[in-house]
Amino acid sequence: MSYYLKRLRLASMCGIAFLALNARPGIAQDPSEIVNHGQSAATGPHSATILADGIGLERELPANALGFESGAPWTMSAWIRPSVERAGRSVVAQVGRGDAVRAIVIDGGHFAFWNGQGTPTRTRASVPVGRWTFVTASSDGQSVRLFADGVMVGTSAPNSSPLTPVLALAPASGTGALADVQHFGGDIFELRLLARAASPSELKTLAKTRPEVMPAQLATPGVGWEWQEKQWRGYFQPQDYWTLPKSATPPAKPVAKPLGARPSMTRLAENRWQIGNWDLAFAEKTLATGAQLSATGFEQGQWYKATVPGTVLTTLVDRGVYPDPAYGLNNMAIPESLARQDYWYRTEFDMPSEAGGKRFLVFKGINYAAEIWVNGTRVGDVRGAFIRGQFDVSGLLRAGRNAIAVKIIRPPHPGIPHEESVAAGPGMNGGNLTIDGPTFVAAEGWDWIPGVRDRNMGIWQPVELQTSGELRIGDAQVITDLPLPRTDSAAVTVRVPVTNLDARTVTSRITASFDGVDVSKDVVLAPGSTTVEFTPAEFSALNVRNPRLWWPNGYGPQNLYTLKVSASQGGHSSDSRTLRFGMRELSYGLSLFDRTGSLRRVAVSPTDSKERLVDSRHEAIKETPEGWVESLTLAGETSPAVRPIEKTMALPHLTVFVNGVKIAARGGNWGMDDFMKRVPRERMEPFFKLHKNANVNIIRNWVGQNTEDVFYDLADEYGMLITNDFFMSTQNFQVEPEDPQLFLANARDVISRYRNHPSVLLWFGRNEGVPPPLMNEGMDSLVHELDGTRLYMPSSNVVGVQGSGPYNYRPPVGYFTNLASGFSVETGTPSLNTLEALKAMMPKSELWPISDTLAYHDWHFGGNGDVKSFMDTMDAQLGKSTSLEDFERKAQLMNVADYKAIFEGMSAHLWTKNSGRMLWMTHPAWPSNHWQIYSYDYDTPGAYFGTKSALESVHAQMNLPDYSLAVVNTTLEPRAGLKLVTKVVTTDNKVLLEDERAVDAPANATTTLPALRLQPVLDQEKLVFVSLTLTDGSGRELSRNFYWQGADDAAYRKLNALVPQKMDVQATVGAKSSIGVTVTNRGAQPVLGIKMTVLDKRGERVLPAYYGDNYLNLLPGETRTVEIQCDDAPNKASAVSIRGWNVVNAVIKLR
Repeated sequence: MSYYLKRLRLASMCGIAFLALNARPGIAQDPSEIVNHGQSAATGPHSATILADGIGLERELPANALGFESGAPWTMSAWIRPSVERAGRSVVAQVGRGDAVRAIVIDGGHFAFWNGQGTPTRTRASVPVGRWTFVTASSDGQSVRLFADGVMVGTSAPNSSPLTPVLALAPASGTGALADVQHFGGDIFELRLLARAASPSELKTLAKTRPEVMPAQLATPGVGWEWQEKQWRGYFQPQDYWTLPKSATPPAKPVAKPLGARPSMTRLAENRWQIGNWDLAFAEKTLATGAQLSATGFEQGQWYKATVPGTVLTTLVDRGVYPDPAYGLNNMAIPESLARQDYWYRTEFDMPSEAGGKRFLVFKGINYAAEIWVNGTRVGDVRGAFIRGQFDVSGLLRAGRNAIAVKIIRPPHPGIPHEESVAAGPGMNGGNLTIDGPTFVAAEGWDWIPGVRDRNMGIWQPVELQTSGELRIGDAQVITDLPLPRTDSAAVTVRVPVTNLDARTVTSRITASFDGVDVSKDVVLAPGSTTVEFTPAEFSALNVRNPRLWWPNGYGPQNLYTLKVSASQGGHSSDSRTLRFGMRELSYGLSLFDRTGSLRRVAVSPTDSKERLVDSRHEAIKETPEGWVESLTLAGETSPAVRPIEKTMALPHLTVFVNGVKIAARGGNWGMDDFMKRVPRERMEPFFKLHKNANVNIIRNWVGQNTEDVFYDLADEYGMLITNDFFMSTQNFQVEPEDPQLFLANARDVISRYRNHPSVLLWFGRNEGVPPPLMNEGMDSLVHELDGTRLYMPSSNVVGVQGSGPYNYRPPVGYFTNLASGFSVETGTPSLNTLEALKAMMPKSELWPISDTLAYHDWHFGGNGDVKSFMDTMDAQLGKSTSLEDFERKAQLMNVADYKAIFEGMSAHLWTKNSGRMLWMTHPAWPSNHWQIYSYDYDTPGAYFGTKSALESVHAQMNLPDYSLAVVNTTLEPRAGLKLVTKVVTTDNKVLLEDERAVDAPANATTTLPALRLQPVLDQEKLVFVSLTLTDGSGRELSRNFYWQGADDAAYRKLNALVPQKMDVQATVGAKSSIGVTVTNRGAQPVLGIKMTVLDKRGERVLPAYYGDNYLNLLPGETRTVEIQCDDAPNKASAVSIRGWNVVNAVIKLR
């Protein structure tokens, strides 16, 4: 019998002692049975409370324990109290393994015994739910007598084989007659094993004394998530000098950027201005005080013209003090001392004449901490990277000239980064800086980003002047509730926080309007803050008919509404705000424990309840045989907002619903948008467009490192669901933040600020682990209080989702079978940049052979993402690389196949085994060569197009390992009358198989078809090409797919025999932004990996460029036309270059 059991530790909580069976009051004790302590003939008692759908316990017994040999006498007894009724069989306790066991069984509510062979012996004795029953199996070596409450109720045969000395309580799985065993749930008290046959009189006496059990006496396996026990403290000394990365080319010389316009004030709206024209200085070089620095007319001397929003390092790079750290090993030329000192920013501005009334200075993001000074007065402080600083400066600002000074205070624990090289490997992730969270913890260095020398300190988000009257509006909230499964109406609730800044009570009119809906009410506002609520029950206009819904990418349009809220007093406007929102409702398919210990598969809709439905406390997180899950609250057990749904997956993992529709969540993680926090919209938008075009629909905001307005705005617009971490990393590895209240204050502001974004899917408390109880419960409370429409999950992995990884190369078949199953939040494999991107990120001297510079840019020798398995496989399949060009083309060929397999493997078992799969990572924070699908400069390598192909909304694929065919349709429309044509050819285009099948593809599902008989062909040919073409009833092509499939690693060497072919290419430029490229293979062999690159007049890449497809594969005679989008194509684009696996390189002028 095989088990999924928690190993039982020698702990007092289990009541483990080596006692004789009759060592109870009033029963004589045989001294021969208590000698030798741990080698006693008897073991016990063992006691436990077992969750009905939880796990059991297992304990190895002494190897020489008596009573386990063949023909030996023995007794096994226990008090048991089931908590749930099972129709089938449940194993309460078992000694031994496989087909040699002694097992106490409940069979259809009756006491039974099983010896590992045949079927269990079922007795007439019932074992009622909720009542204690004393059960015993006792053998003299010849037969087994069965007793219930001291009365003999049956006999059975003993197992004649010696037993493995192991004890299992409530095993969750079995073999033989118990292969379909149901897990026992309930109490087991004083289970004892004895190396002799107990007498009927002993058992009758023991049965008279029913247990008086206190909860503390029983073990509770799988109940409660453990707190952090260990932590990585970070490096306290730099690494050995000889392990630092080396380069034959010295760091580049710094180059200052042109300054451009630097307005002091830029109007954003009727009552908002952005403050600019900031200067920066090192605090240690500035002797003046805050009062002096914030005085108008202060003589600054040699200050730097600052880039705001931006970090200190961004300013120093822009002003030509240091080289761009993204290139080569330039980062090694920038001193670590930047993270160990403070800085001053200052600016002066003229007060706008329209800025009357109350005036507020708003800092949208400062890192790490700051003192704020205005016109000689310190107005307050900011601490934490993700909280706004808002200061009433009405009494300080004046007409005419004003000055602001901001002292940036360094994080107390900046840590020491590891510098990656071939010799040193990627090192350990993070360190000291995590103590100071909430901050940019990754800036100390991770295995996808080097140490950022200033740790992203500075005024990294905009600074605004905001004005109002005596009434000021806060962060309004919009809640949309759909009558699911119907979506023909939406109930909209608007909550408007209003602060009365006056000392007296006033009457105000509060108004909310969007898309032709206008509601208002007169309210009496006492001094202080009040939330004014507009509900559909009060205002019928808020019951919106036929709403334009917001959908994730691939499921529908990303419709957005603009809400304006205003507060007026005496007919005059006091304040107004606008915000965008989407009409949609989120719900979550979850497996949750109820109070009986049973696991329920339910859909949870937080919007439909004002009560907390899911219990995320440590003690409510419990283990099942398939993983850890949370529990229902008492309110959740009976709430109509929690409804039962069909369990379609074995794993108890998350399923995402948007507008009542199951969403196949497929995308990836963003560790950080930019390692220097250079995040203006014009830089970030192409990344989101690349995501949308790659057909992904979900992004994880890892550890909250991307928490800024533009990230969520673009996610809304491009249909990216956001799983949003708070600011804490890996349990039992990273140091935990030392200031819970600071952490929770930043979390509160983030929730209030971004809760209206339809893209935000859920809130994760921590990356890879559960936060400490104070923070975990605090964040759960904040999400319920401030949001109330989304799920809070304490951990980004393991609890309700899959564990992390793998991160290194694995054969593609694994993604169809045992890797990243269920809802996987992190899985990845190496991803090399394009040849052009590699040449752009490092000096020529470092390109080949593989250098420290490539390692520094995350080509990892060691660690989670060790490239060894990737390179070993590449060498085995394609031969050792002889140059950078050879290395890159082989890596791209592998990456196309790898990344396609990751997502095709998910789709192969959509809804039956998988509900979500997210890459680690889709986005690079800097010029990285690991775990991304595009490059830092927007180029798109093989990984991108492998992903894009696999995630077509209607997609034809070949599954592994059985070569079954499948059509994946993740649209909401069924597709009937499709035709799937399959062709299998050799390397010289000899047709081996042709297959045509009619297919009906239901909506939002995978349709699996019988397998190709490919194995016999592979046995003969070793390597073949498989081409799939899916068309609709009119003959329109919906999907095209292509595989090179080998019988083994050596078979892929046949690819090297393919002769380079000259392609027939036509390239034309259309109006404004379109380029069309038509490629025809007029040769005699298949052509692989045709890579197109749009070039400008200098022969440089045009970036960003959005390719409809790339890395094309063409059989002889086949033609493909690809549309490429790039801004101002007629003026920017001049030619298209092509290269590939077996392609003659060419450059084609645009016509």
